Amino acid sequence: MSVEPATVLVVDDHRLFREGLAALIGRWPDFEVVGQVGDGREAIKLAAELRPDLVLMDVRMVGMDGLEATRVITASNPSCRVVMLTMSSLGDDVLQALANGAHGYLSKDEPPERLHTFLDGVMRGEAALSGPIAAKVLASFGSAAGGRGLPSLGGEALTRRERDVLKLLVDGLSNDEIAAALFITEATVKKHIGRVMAKWRMKNRVQVAVYSVRQGLVD
Repeated sequence: MSVEPATVLVVDDHRLFREGLAALIGRWPDFEVVGQVGDGREAIKLAAELRPDLVLMDVRMVGMDGLEATRVITASNPSCRVVMLTMSSLGDDVLQALANGAHGYLSKDEPPERLHTFLDGVMRGEAALSGPIAAKVLASFGSAAGGRGLPSLGGEALTRRERDVLKLLVDGLSNDEIAAALFITEATVKKHIGRVMAKWRMKNRVQVAVYSVRQGLVD
């Protein structure tokens, strides 16, 4: 049975980069570009019309930036995954993007094959952080300002199995790797992560990982 390609909206105010990225994605059979825009406000309008599975969002744009556009898009369509693509790896931008519901934050310098791997992982429920960007996120965990704007922890306590999954998630393992390590199915891994997100009222697994470390729930 054939699987429908994931629909993609590309948002970037540099037309050459935007069209080049769209052309690149157009060569991948598992993704389909359904729209391109160069402004945050237009991105919100088009995302509401097209309901894409994935939005690739520039951070800094004239007018409304990608951070605010991400907040609006993920609030109105929680099933839409937004990945920031940027030349900036500033810690505050990364954390604010994650707070606003982004599922990843990638450098525009990523090689095409790694970009595809990251985006494929996002569509399977994983997070996407370029190496240097991930390091900045980790460095911010211990700071008082780290995670500013993210929702507070609360709700039910975690089960032992949820903590086991959480530790491996923070270690950077994918869903199938967590499943193999714990001798459970990938569907069960997704269920545990979903329950943690619901208990903590968080939007995605990156937020979960950030707070797991900052609250001392895992090493």
